[in-house]
Amino acid sequence: MTLSRRSLLAGGLLSPIAAHLPAQAQQRGAAPTPLGQLGLDATQFGLRPGATDDQSQRLQAALGEAARRSAPLLLPPGRYRVSRVALPEGTRLIGVSEATRLVTADGGPVLTASNISRASLSGLVLDGLDIPSPQRSALLAADAVGEIAIAELAFANGGSVGLTLNRCGGRITASSFRKMRDAALFSLDSRGLTIEGNAVADCGNNGIQIWRSEAGDDRSILRGNRVERIRADAGGDGQNGNGISLYRAGGVIIEGNQLRDCAMTFIRNNSGSGVQILGNQGRRCGEAGLYSEFAFEGAIMANNLIEDCAQGANITNLDHGGRLAVFANNIVRNARKAVAPNGKGPVGGIGVHVEAEAAVTGNVIENASETGISLGWSWGMRNLAATGNIIRKTGIGISISLVPKERNALIANNLIAEARNGAVIGSEYGKPVTGDLTKAPDARAAGVRVENNAVS
Repeated sequence: MTLSRRSLLAGGLLSPIAAHLPAQAQQRGAAPTPLGQLGLDATQFGLRPGATDDQSQRLQAALGEAARRSAPLLLPPGRYRVSRVALPEGTRLIGVSEATRLVTADGGPVLTASNISRASLSGLVLDGLDIPSPQRSALLAADAVGEIAIAELAFANGGSVGLTLNRCGGRITASSFRKMRDAALFSLDSRGLTIEGNAVADCGNNGIQIWRSEAGDDRSILRGNRVERIRADAGGDGQNGNGISLYRAGGVIIEGNQLRDCAMTFIRNNSGSGVQILGNQGRRCGEAGLYSEFAFEGAIMANNLIEDCAQGANITNLDHGGRLAVFANNIVRNARKAVAPNGKGPVGGIGVHVEAEAAVTGNVIENASETGISLGWSWGMRNLAATGNIIRKTGIGISISLVPKERNALIANNLIAEARNGAVIGSEYGKPVTGDLTKAPDARAAGVRVENNAVS
């Protein structure tokens, strides 16, 4: 059965359907497309808004018939109790944003998709009723979907995760994820996802997670998302409490996101190579605002604004092969040494820390309680440059590890003001061992060039 113009207007479904009109029918003066040709009315298959019984079988049948006809399925406003409804090939399921609500009938996933090439969903609320579920069980679980398109969906009250994507490509846009016991979105072995313009809030352990089974080229793009109030309920020393988390995922671009109030880190890259973290803004986190750690090669962090964290950025783990980085044109303010969630002692107080084959250039760092720029730790110091930075109101302006027997570092053309414990200091295991190297050279700092810095 098909919808009439009157039923569409009465049900408030005309707006989301307009997106599916042929372009020529939307042009001024073009003959209108009969609305009955735009999709199937799910209520004609027995679905009843507000019914208290489980309507999974009815929705499954309606989706199957719509897919058979290559037509969208139009779901009117109301509350529908469903669970484990499998999306068939070519699904186009359309509801009314914030008004069409699919509620779990048994605590399990609301919708699933597996081994299909294409599916599209818009204008739905998926509600898990905050019923606890197994780890990484999701309100919408997709596996091996070539192209999944999700727009204007609201994921709410998830017993674990809002959306899981395993071996999927596609786009997740203009959607919201709120009150998840674990994480908003978990992707494993992406085939190239775009995650753009979404809102994530009040998650128990992580916001958006992009992981791979083995290190490789993930190619996901995360742009313009808002992530806030991410806790670390499961504890740990970094695997939880992150706004955006990468694990082994290379070739990822994280750009223009706004992050607030993350228990540990705004953006954390563990073992992902060729990752770009560009133009993001973060305020208030318990550990380092930006993190690149373990076996990464090639990380660019540029044009970010990071405020009110224990540490601005940490680019570390040469001992695990972590190397090759650029930290440029960022603003870091108010890095204060503090105890991170589940931590045993105070950490941080550093604007940025780097270890190997890294350039730190053009940054403005203000109010770092311990050190503005930290170059190396222990023997992990190799081929480092700190040039053209402005560092103000710190303990030490720039510290450099002198533990390695062979050193190659350049500290030049920086402006350092109000560094109460010295502008440039050589250290061993975090302990100062030289005077201010901008005032006089020290034989212990052989291999470190300190020149043309303005100190006041």
